[in-house]
Amino acid sequence: MRRLYASLPGPVVVKVLAMSVIVVAVLTALVFLFEWAGDLLDSGGVIGEPPV
Repeated sequence: MRRLYASLPGPVVVKVLAMSVIVVAVLTALVFLFEWAGDLLDSGGVIGEPPV
C-alpha cells in the first residue's frame, strides 16, 4: 500500500484523492464479485422442512 501511494504522482492532496478513488473502485468490484459468486453458487433451495 505504501509503495502504491509513493508511486503516485503529484502533491499529497492528489495522492490521497487518488488512493480514495482506488479504494472505492476495489471495494465496488469486491461487492459485485461477491454478488456474482453468490448468484452463481446459490442453488435456490432452503434448509429445513418445506412450508406446509
